[in-house]
Amino acid sequence: MQRTETNSLKNILDYLPERIRQAIEEYSKQNQLSPELVIELAIAQFLDVDSVTFDDCQIDSPGVLREQNKILKIQLAAIQTKSGLSAE
Repeated sequence: MQRTETNSLKNILDYLPERIRQAIEEYSKQNQLSPELVIELAIAQFLDVDSVTFDDCQIDSPGVLREQNKILKIQLAAIQTKSGLSAE
């Protein structure tokens, strides 16, 4: 998502009723999603019910993503070492 779109979604949060804002924030914490992504998914669901569901949204936690990043870097370094390339 582009920065201006993220800022626009944050501005939308400011205009929502408190109970809706709290529900979005609670849902985002429970599912480890940003509030902006929750809003984006809700709008997509509203526009096309068949396009996306919250149940289908499988986003890894930041810890899992960091671990995957480390593994990929190790694998890349091994390939580069094997082929004689320098790891950067």
